[in-house]
Amino acid sequence: MDKKNELFENIKNYLLDDANRDADGRIETETELAIRFNTSRYKVRQALGTLVQMGMLERAPRRGSVLKNVGSHNINNQLLMQFDLSGFDISEFTEARILIECAIIPLATRRIFPAMLSKLENELRLIEENADNPQEADRHDRDFHLLLLQASGNRVLQVFSDVLITYFEKTRESLPANDRQYFIDTATKQREILAHIKKGDAQAASELMRAHLLEKRL
Repeated sequence: MDKKNELFENIKNYLLDDANRDADGRIETETELAIRFNTSRYKVRQALGTLVQMGMLERAPRRGSVLKNVGSHNINNQLLMQFDLSGFDISEFTEARILIECAIIPLATRRIFPAMLSKLENELRLIEENADNPQEADRHDRDFHLLLLQASGNRVLQVFSDVLITYFEKTRESLPANDRQYFIDTATKQREILAHIKKGDAQAASELMRAHLLEKRL
């Protein structure tokens, strides 16, 4: 696990501990967390942003950040423990991704709103901008898929978010080195999926997602 993912896991596990937040779920400020984990506010903000995309954290100006859906993330942790014990391989993760990520597209198509579309488009832009940096581009690829899960509006399906993060961690070492075109192609295909979602064509978007995930498995 690289340092960025290790920091994310440390912050997430710290916030999940009941003793480390207020009764209403309010957590420490970015500055306090940065001091606690001996890192920058920017890196803390990145970690908290991922927790927002996972549906785990709610952020509001002047009101701070509030942890939510703690129960579902306890379920997540139990699932991930079972995955580690069972030793599932990447092909099994990919099969699960195809089943779930294609299934959520009709929900996302019906429920997506302009602000979420803007976030998804921004992640695609960041994939392209960081195409020469495989680790960073892969992180934005992951965040695109996390946002689609969030766009479904189904909290049960969002339990899959930690599994998705685990998939990206397990495949990070096999990322193509110095292959800018790989990430440009990824963003292009995902932009096409998003275009069909915007048009309300869930079937075409689901078919493209299935083809995209199968291709990434090869």
